[in-house]
Amino acid sequence: MTRASATSGMVSVFFLETGGCAGCAMELAALGGVAGAAGRAGIRFVCTPRHADILLVAGPVTRAMVPVLEQAWQAMPGARILMAIGDCAIDGGVFGENYAVLGGLRGRVHLDMSLPGCPPSPDMILSAITRWVREVGLPAPSDRRKV
Repeated sequence: MTRASATSGMVSVFFLETGGCAGCAMELAALGGVAGAAGRAGIRFVCTPRHADILLVAGPVTRAMVPVLEQAWQAMPGARILMAIGDCAIDGGVFGENYAVLGGLRGRVHLDMSLPGCPPSPDMILSAITRWVREVGLPAPSDRRKV
């Protein structure tokens, strides 16, 4: 957990949209605006990966976004969690693989959690994050993987 998360009791999430239709991004934006539901559940969205416990990825992984994804992952302090939301982030969804798109994260990196859907609803996203944090907790600070 980041130092700020440990003191605030909140889990910090950095969201990265890697391409696609932005359907998952809209659902995530709706979650952020649902009368503070995320905050009440102990989740806060941060503007930099330097303050994040969770890197939440949506959209298929485009070739242009690979360096951005890697930089975000490397910028995260301490224990880090990688979460994919939506079919595209998991396996490429309707975009599959082509000259510009590598597909999804599954099979390329270790995903701590994935949430299928096209797109998953704000309630599903909130439930998945809170359930995962409650059941599994954050990994030990020594857990350092490369995306």
